[in-house]
Amino acid sequence: MLGSTVLRSDFAVLAGLEEFGPLSQAELGRRLGMDRSDIVAVLDRLQAGECVERTADSLDRRRKTVALTDVGRSYLNDLDAQLGQVQDALLEPLTAPERAQLMALLGQVLDKHSN
Repeated sequence: MLGSTVLRSDFAVLAGLEEFGPLSQAELGRRLGMDRSDIVAVLDRLQAGECVERTADSLDRRRKTVALTDVGRSYLNDLDAQLGQVQDALLEPLTAPERAQLMALLGQVLDKHSN
């Protein structure tokens, strides 16, 4: 089984590509707040697993554009399902209204600190 750090970084990169679409490696790293060497290591691993595809940018051949593949989308769906199971287990003691309240409060905290 892969370590939790690997799973988190894989999820972040794949979810970022799904949300933003194809991006340069540098832009993806900036949007995710990941160090350049870290993003390259994650992309190397994901590319080896055929989860992402890197292509030379048509305007600047030195720059690589990264895109999510069908394999990557499937892996992201698997990770998302695992995350849902962990979240359900963690929040199991809460009622549905309590869960909704918690998510709303956490959303307020994130909104406040994302500006």
